[in-house]
Amino acid sequence: MSGELGKETAGEMTALVFAVLDQQRLDAMIAEPRFGEVSLALLDNWGPHAEDDASMTRTLRDVGHYMAGIWAVGLHGSPEGFNHASLSRLVEPLGLGSRSRVHAMLVYLQVIGLIRPTAATGDGRIKRYAPTPALEALFRARWRRELALCLPLLEDARAALDRWDEPGVFEAFMAATGRFMAGSFLAYDRKAPNLDGISERNAGLTVMGQLVTMAGGDFPPTGPAVINLSELAKRSGVSRQHARNILKVGEKAQFWRTAADGRLSFTQAFDEQIRVLMASYILHLGWCVEQALQAVDAP
Repeated sequence: MSGELGKETAGEMTALVFAVLDQQRLDAMIAEPRFGEVSLALLDNWGPHAEDDASMTRTLRDVGHYMAGIWAVGLHGSPEGFNHASLSRLVEPLGLGSRSRVHAMLVYLQVIGLIRPTAATGDGRIKRYAPTPALEALFRARWRRELALCLPLLEDARAALDRWDEPGVFEAFMAATGRFMAGSFLAYDRKAPNLDGISERNAGLTVMGQLVTMAGGDFPPTGPAVINLSELAKRSGVSRQHARNILKVGEKAQFWRTAADGRLSFTQAFDEQIRVLMASYILHLGWCVEQALQAVDAP
């Protein structure tokens, strides 16, 4: 396996995800005594933060924008840099690698403020791009918070945090995140029960995370719980109508039910999905930390 963002085959990327998210490892993470506590803290952290750029936070609520932002930061830190060719190789296994489509992606990412053009190569033939300062700053702050929350479960998180501002550490972490997310896109079984109806909505996972943290402090949540729609919307950074729509999506998927008195109860189906989601997320963070530390310590 090449170990470099944009240089792996579809099979290599898929195998990577299956290795990290092996069922035995998922079960072991779920069995950790502090798994629920850390999961609740992470879900709450997915909400907007006052110190983050508000405009960039809104842009990254879309899952496609979020993934593109990660790839932009990861490719920028790679030896080749972020250009048309490196982006083409990254998205080709996903069926998005045509020249015209990649060009359109680059234009669009500039329009929404995720990337900016930088100087071309010495001979002027290859145009390079870089993440905007707002994008890079938000990701640097967000992942620092995430790793701090995961300290009870990830033994290497402290070493990464201690070196977070050291040149190359954050960049290697983002490259690993980009590799893992590309592999997840390929490995994902869309026919199996999943949270797609929520995650594919703008800010869907943010609203879901705030809903869980408002439901009484248990993980997975059980209920019944009284959910204030105005508070849910405010905590998620969305309108009341948008929050209401996502609640309806979850109810239609039978993840929760609303009683006649307005109290909300979560189902066994949601219990199973949220456990796997959070265990997978924490394991992915742990793997990215390992990759980052190995990259900066390599001779």
